[in-house]
Amino acid sequence: MNRYRIMFGSSIVLIFAGILLAAFCFPKIGLLFFAGVLFTVAGLYLLGRWISKAYTYICMDCYLRIDVGALEGLFAVPVDKAYRRLYCPKCRRKTVCKARRISLRVHVF
Repeated sequence: MNRYRIMFGSSIVLIFAGILLAAFCFPKIGLLFFAGVLFTVAGLYLLGRWISKAYTYICMDCYLRIDVGALEGLFAVPVDKAYRRLYCPKCRRKTVCKARRISLRVHVF
């Protein structure tokens, strides 16, 4: 099984488990509440890492390939289904960039 599939699935499980644990323990803020918040943050970070590994973005103005980090991939403003507004280092401004899926399979030749 591909490790990036495991990364995506575990990030979703961590986010939902953290939200449920934090919501269940909300009236009495204690150790379990903070564990739920920690699970949620860890799941969001893992999801951002998966996005940064699974997608590359192409600037529509200069056609530069942009690889984003975990937080920028997670919190970039979506313009359309396959487009996001990202900072292009060549254009030196925020431009509309098209998302391109990277094949995450390991090829052995």
